[in-house]
Amino acid sequence: MHFSFELILLLLYLMIGPVLWVLYGVGMFAGRRRMMLMHRPPHPIKGKPPRVSILIPAKDEGQRIRACLESALDQDYPDFEVIAIDDRSTDETGAVMDEMAAANPRLRVVHVTQSPAPGWTGKNNALWTGQRHATGGWLLFVDSDVILEKDALAVAMSVVLRKEFDLLSLLPRLESHTIWESLLVPLAAGTASTMYLIAFNNNSRVKRVAFANGQFMLMSRSGYDAIGGHETVRDRYCEDVEFARLMKVSDMRPRVSWGNEFCSVRMYSSLGAIFRGWSRIYYSARVGSPWTVLAAVFVLIFCCFSAYAAIGWGAWRMAHPAANLLWGWGGLAWLAGGLAHWVTMTCLLGVVYFWSGNPRRNALMFPVAGPMVLMILLRALRMCVTKKVEWRGTAYSHTMAQQLTTAGAEQTKGV
Repeated sequence: MHFSFELILLLLYLMIGPVLWVLYGVGMFAGRRRMMLMHRPPHPIKGKPPRVSILIPAKDEGQRIRACLESALDQDYPDFEVIAIDDRSTDETGAVMDEMAAANPRLRVVHVTQSPAPGWTGKNNALWTGQRHATGGWLLFVDSDVILEKDALAVAMSVVLRKEFDLLSLLPRLESHTIWESLLVPLAAGTASTMYLIAFNNNSRVKRVAFANGQFMLMSRSGYDAIGGHETVRDRYCEDVEFARLMKVSDMRPRVSWGNEFCSVRMYSSLGAIFRGWSRIYYSARVGSPWTVLAAVFVLIFCCFSAYAAIGWGAWRMAHPAANLLWGWGGLAWLAGGLAHWVTMTCLLGVVYFWSGNPRRNALMFPVAGPMVLMILLRALRMCVTKKVEWRGTAYSHTMAQQLTTAGAEQTKGV
């Protein structure tokens, strides 16, 4: 057999296309099994259940904050308080919080009226302020767009106490009210899960891989204080990931669990918000380093989009066969490989959509959604160059410190 350049290209394609997707599928299902930590009914808690402080920061969330607070106040856990932090809101957010607090003694409201100090993000400043009022031995950080099921806290506490975890973070069900949300948010979330290898977070021996999701993050007060709390991560846009990293290197036990049966979130309500939000996440989760984002761009182009190129080239090659390529059967090999690639990829993407609470059929729209995720990644790369971030109506220009251990001694540039 004459090993032409095209044959080498075909073999290389089969490795980075269909074969890699099969391996990805195996890892995807294995990772999910490791992250299935939340189960009903919860295991009984031995002794008196520890007090939990639920902290919910909100900025201009007047339309959604009531539902979030109601779900937090409705928890069936025996001993908890809710601390709502109004972070410089210009709408009715603070008024809604005060109204609800007047009717429910479990709810306390903290109003943040000043802009954060230089080098602080707004969310970190709000939570650092709010936690000073917390009386619980455990802290549950919940984003203002999250809706909790009634038993979410009880099940989570039974897990951390029984397994002696220091942090438990949940991946919620992704609510989608528009076609763009349904197509892009689950795909962007799946991309992030792959980029940051979140399934390996649950292996304490893999110190370099850590992940947490600030939408639902339950943390022991002792662990929070030991790593310095939000003051340590004050300049981070993805402080949740940094908490997990700090805990891992300190020999603590952070864990991530699927939580789509216990909480839900509508992350972004417009196409522009999806682009801004996910590009910020991709940029900040690696402290502004472009290499992981570049790797994701490479994978998207050569391991995903290549399926369509292989199918097209296979069809053309069947019409114009080359005698020296697999005895004239090269076109069929390209076409079969491309179809196997497409079927495997589409089926696994359908699983990703299904796990997130969205229709499997969305995977068929990857030719539309995939290029848009690529545009989000390219936007994140631009942020790696400019170091400028817009988040929740605030434009930040400070540069995240590369080493958290020296962050406290460094003066970052102003907001």
